[in-house]
Amino acid sequence: MKRMIGLLAGLFLLISGTAFAQEGHGHDKPHEAGKHHDSGKHHGTDKQMAKLHKMMPKYAVAQARINAALEKMDLTTIAKETEYLLSTTADLKKSRPHKHHADIGEFKRIAASFEKDVRSTAEFARKGEIKAAKAAFARAGERCDACHAKFRD
Repeated sequence: MKRMIGLLAGLFLLISGTAFAQEGHGHDKPHEAGKHHDSGKHHGTDKQMAKLHKMMPKYAVAQARINAALEKMDLTTIAKETEYLLSTTADLKKSRPHKHHADIGEFKRIAASFEKDVRSTAEFARKGEIKAAKAAFARAGERCDACHAKFRD
């Protein structure tokens, strides 16, 4: 159990540090003249992405709390934290990625799949099906990794 908490704390710090380090990257300011942009369009300020930059550290905290709650079978925390994540997915799906703008459809599909997996996590936990909730939340985490690998990192 101590090992799991330590692992989750380390993961949280890694994700938070990355999110804070990237805050303001490219979307808060217009692109520099002469710089190539994947979509070929100048999109200026992207308020949705700025919102995401503020949300991502909170996502990391929520994910760590959900993982710990799944281990303890703490249904109250699972419900609270999945509710928070689900309250933000509309903004996630409206946002634009940092790179590979031509693949916006894939970005939106990943966001929708993330939402579905978080919703499944909540539903399985509510039914007391912790093993299925853990599997659903693991898929949600894989969505985060896939999205960041292609569109962010």
